[in-house]
Amino acid sequence: MSAARDWVGSTSGEATDEGGRPVRVASLESVEGPDFHQVDVAALMRESKELLEVTRRIHGIAVKLELPEEAVLARTGVRRTRQVLLLLMAHAADHAGEAGVRVCLDSPDDFGDEGPRFQVVTPDAHLSERELRAVLLSPMLVGPAHRRLARARELVESVGGTLDVARGVEQGLTVTVELPAPGLACW
Repeated sequence: MSAARDWVGSTSGEATDEGGRPVRVASLESVEGPDFHQVDVAALMRESKELLEVTRRIHGIAVKLELPEEAVLARTGVRRTRQVLLLLMAHAADHAGEAGVRVCLDSPDDFGDEGPRFQVVTPDAHLSERELRAVLLSPMLVGPAHRRLARARELVESVGGTLDVARGVEQGLTVTVELPAPGLACW
């Protein structure tokens, strides 16, 4: 609980101005942490791509989504998951060449033990070994070209997932994100 919420809760609940007249006060929300829900990752991917297209962030770049027909659920926060998707797609768009970007989503297993996994593949991207190590350490150590990737890694880890970056021999970059498992819904 925040101290401000405790203090407001212990007053009479009515705020007054200098003249003693009642004033409307905005209610306070808990700042305990991210709210975790069952999130449809496939729908968030479609929304993120659409948002980036509308804002012309991926204008002229081929972004191919390979999504299953059914909903793909993960136990995570909506805002943070959306932010991760936007960061990864924007990073891929910045480094995409003629080959474009491919985003693949795999459903979680039927028993709820493994969460959904998605990959952002950018065949024309370049990332040196030094930059790769910096991405895995901190966004502050990375140059501006790969800061989005490092920030996405931090956000994924904050919701309990993992982010892995694989470089191709000459070029190419594959970012793999595993989100928390949704758990069993039928037991």
